[in-house]
Amino acid sequence: MFSSCQKDGTSAGSSNAQVNFDAAYVVNGESNSISVINLSTNKVDKTIELPNLQSSMGMGMMGSGTVNMWPHHISLSPDKSKLAITLPGSDFNGGTGMMLSSFTAGSMMGNVSANFKIQGKILILDAVTGETLKEISLEGIAFNAVFSPDGKELWTALMLPEGKVQVFDATTYALLNTITVGQMPAEVSFSDDGKKVFVANGMSNSVSVIDAVSKQVLENTTVGNYPVGAWPGMGGMMYVDNEKDQSISILNSMTDMMTGQIQLGFIPGMATRNTMMNQMWVSDPNGSKVHVWTKNATGYVQGGTVTVGNGASAIAFNNDGTTCYITNQNDGTVSVVDVASLKEMMKITVGKKPNGIVIRYN
Repeated sequence: MFSSCQKDGTSAGSSNAQVNFDAAYVVNGESNSISVINLSTNKVDKTIELPNLQSSMGMGMMGSGTVNMWPHHISLSPDKSKLAITLPGSDFNGGTGMMLSSFTAGSMMGNVSANFKIQGKILILDAVTGETLKEISLEGIAFNAVFSPDGKELWTALMLPEGKVQVFDATTYALLNTITVGQMPAEVSFSDDGKKVFVANGMSNSVSVIDAVSKQVLENTTVGNYPVGAWPGMGGMMYVDNEKDQSISILNSMTDMMTGQIQLGFIPGMATRNTMMNQMWVSDPNGSKVHVWTKNATGYVQGGTVTVGNGASAIAFNNDGTTCYITNQNDGTVSVVDVASLKEMMKITVGKKPNGIVIRYN
């Protein structure tokens, strides 16, 4: 495998401008770049161009070569010094179910490993300079990579018929553990206390719960049809977004049991919480909206919607929960929403097919 490193990001004013301000990092899949939004001005202050890399592909694709690896999701290390960007190797911005539909015909599933080979990657970037610090080659597609709460490990899932979670040392990037989970896992996330890791297994309709220390699977909990992610929610719950069921499963992170399910009526893009407002926010890519539920003593009550851009996807809040940033994949924009009024204040133009977003305070 070919490795390449980029020494400097680019910006409108300077090729070596540093991110020394409060910022939102937006991953642009088709543009193969990261737009860095200055939160004080809500303008793109810097664009980090990502390197074109090599990947071996199958399933009728052109062999190996230099390609846009379609950067997808992004996470920030606990010390705020590094970013981890996953590169699945193809355009999955319409939802992970796009790939699932390719595997539903007869014996296709048994031939996936032979016929569909994309070697995904993880890029580690310096969060201040934009410099590429490390390129990690994987044995399959990865949708996200997350740092452990202590910053010592980097976790990712490989979307394979026999799913695997891989754990890397976050300093040397050596592979430490490989854990078998369900079929076709997508997103990986930690519980709030950092003791457990949750992995959504799309083809198994389950979430694997892993002990973060022992690396042992504690439970495989059945959820809805084709779960994509299990995201930290209110009160120790995890929000599991099920694409085919068009639902959110509520999973208790202490007991690892499902406690309820919310029918949405639309395919969810992502589910997340606003802790300050005691709310759950779910993006609606096809409806160009974000739907909001308020948690009360009896459960979740629908509390309104916000009209945003086409292909609404990832959601991030500022520190005090008063402003929300939503990536709009098909518009090439980020919506800035006032949380109190549930109104879009503006759209910020970024690159093509924006997806993942993370906020870093300087």
